[in-house]
Amino acid sequence: MKQRILYIEDELILGQLVKDALEKHGFEVLKVINGSDGLAMFKKYRPHLCLFDIMLPGKDGYTVAEQVRAIDVHVPIIFLTAKVQATDLVQGFKAGCNDYVRKPFHMEELLLRVENWLAVKYGIETPQQNNYIIGIFAFDPHKQLLSGKERQIRLSHKETELLNVLCNYKNTIVSRDYILQKVWGSDSVYNSRTLDVYINRIRKYFKDDSHINLITLKGIGYRFIC
Repeated sequence: MKQRILYIEDELILGQLVKDALEKHGFEVLKVINGSDGLAMFKKYRPHLCLFDIMLPGKDGYTVAEQVRAIDVHVPIIFLTAKVQATDLVQGFKAGCNDYVRKPFHMEELLLRVENWLAVKYGIETPQQNNYIIGIFAFDPHKQLLSGKERQIRLSHKETELLNVLCNYKNTIVSRDYILQKVWGSDSVYNSRTLDVYINRIRKYFKDDSHINLITLKGIGYRFIC
């Protein structure tokens, strides 16, 4: 059975491009152009995932997300928006979104985030892990190995999963909630504290390359710059 996506976007050309790309990738997409219709369509369609613009006619994306969250606390909600100031991000996460994709975006990034959130929520398979070049380092998730010019670091399973998520979202924002769900399976207080420890470990591993930076965005998530 195809996974259903509710997509609310009032930019007609962009909306059609995204809808076509998602359908080509095997998803079933209901596209709505007015925020006022969002909740009714959610109740009728019962999507596996929601994609919302923020600036919409009728009701904005924040309001629609809050309404959806009032009846379903688990369905992944991703905002596609140009509003990515810190205050916008905080408001979005408080409204119930799980992730942001900043406009303009590459379709590959959007597809990756959709697949990842479906994997977190429903256990749907995502593409196999890739090897990464990170500054002066090479990261091999399969071997759980981070290799620099003068040393090799054997990573634990959780370190590997965390770094793989950060690499998938490098130079953009990945939410703390997404990492906790993806790597640990829940956002419990214990797991949240454990994540802080692992983030500090990852930072230390890259101390030999000053061009690599793992930034904490308080209350939001992380940006892995490399």
